[in-house]
Amino acid sequence: MAAEATYIEKADVSIRETLLRFECQPILFVGSGLAQRYFGAPTWHALLKAMFEKLPDGADGYEYNRQKHSDDPVAIGTVLSDLVFEWAWKEGKGNFPTEMFQSGVRKDTFLKYLVCKHLEEMLANAAPLQSPLKEEVAALSEIKPHAVITTNYDPFLEQVLEGYEPITGQTIIRYNTNSFGEIFHIHGDVSDPSSLVLTSPDYADWAEKKKYVSAKLLTYFAEHPVFILGYGLGDHNVKAILRDIGELVADENGLIENVYQVIWHPEPVGPKPPEQAVFAVDGQEYRTQAIHTNDLLWVFKALRSQSALTSINPKLVRALAARTMRLIRHDIPSGSVAVDYDVLERVAGDGNELPKLLGITPVENANQSHPFTLTQVAKRLKLPNWQAANKIINEIKDATGTDLRSTDNRYHCKIKTGTKDTSMTRKWSHEAVALLERHLKGEALDLNL
Repeated sequence: MAAEATYIEKADVSIRETLLRFECQPILFVGSGLAQRYFGAPTWHALLKAMFEKLPDGADGYEYNRQKHSDDPVAIGTVLSDLVFEWAWKEGKGNFPTEMFQSGVRKDTFLKYLVCKHLEEMLANAAPLQSPLKEEVAALSEIKPHAVITTNYDPFLEQVLEGYEPITGQTIIRYNTNSFGEIFHIHGDVSDPSSLVLTSPDYADWAEKKKYVSAKLLTYFAEHPVFILGYGLGDHNVKAILRDIGELVADENGLIENVYQVIWHPEPVGPKPPEQAVFAVDGQEYRTQAIHTNDLLWVFKALRSQSALTSINPKLVRALAARTMRLIRHDIPSGSVAVDYDVLERVAGDGNELPKLLGITPVENANQSHPFTLTQVAKRLKLPNWQAANKIINEIKDATGTDLRSTDNRYHCKIKTGTKDTSMTRKWSHEAVALLERHLKGEALDLNL
């Protein structure tokens, strides 16, 4: 257990420091594993079997086609699509809206309609927010990711991430990725059965569009930390996207440095699991960072650590971003608005001016800006105790003539903890951790209190 705790501490630090380095919210790439965990969503094969059970041949039809098509879910789904179409036009007609029997409606829409209805009913009956894992779900909701990418059809994520907007189908290719608070259903979602990627023709069509989707998502993968959750290591959907991204952003060793694959284990992990996940596509090998765990709660808490965005309104942020982009791209260049360039220059040059202009007040909370005790600083620096960290602070004082503890500053502050004058605790910022780490490495220090 001690070894596992040590691994979690190191992985936790890695996640938090990645978020600090990028200074932005993470992108989540979410697979069906999370929906299965939190509301019992079916696996791909379980979903196909449930659809076969609605037909006259029932589960036997599923087992027959599973054997005939060597367990290939796409091939099985393609056969199933034809079977559901024939059934829908005969004894199954009462299970579908009348408008689906008009010309111009693709025959695979009948199967996709059943799939959407099945998933919606499962989610409605599951009440995942009340599940035994609701603490994990609550922590997931508090991450406030910049955006979510998923191949899931179900609306589970929309229930968890309040105010996030689902984007699907052709809309993804045309969408402005400078926005905030979207859930990109790249394989379609239940709100539009025709958008689902399910059969062989669907996957052929997806293969044509995937490059455009990957290009659209490239900004996310290049400028944000990305965390892959709920997918297996060999999932072809993840590999296909990462191959396209990796061709452009991977280093000479094939490492996509800012992408983390969260790898689920049913049992506690060992003290030194592999630090990277390796996958090959078309003979080319790529790698991502790896997080191994049998408990997602600490992962979600680490991912939410940078934001403190518990009261954020994604709709408002999205509206502000959209209006700002229209001003920059259209209104100002076209001369349709009067521009006070003195104000714009002041806003561009001072990080505090834009929040003032938008009526946003910076949070003055020392526990957010300076979250660490000296013991926690020592842990992050892999030092044995707080005394070792304090020794480094004294060394910095001797080297620079500045005692970080003498004032409240960007590195250190004193917080009152009781009624007595002496009831104080010292807290330290992320910048303080980085400063001490630079000193340990023998780098020059440029103090800016």
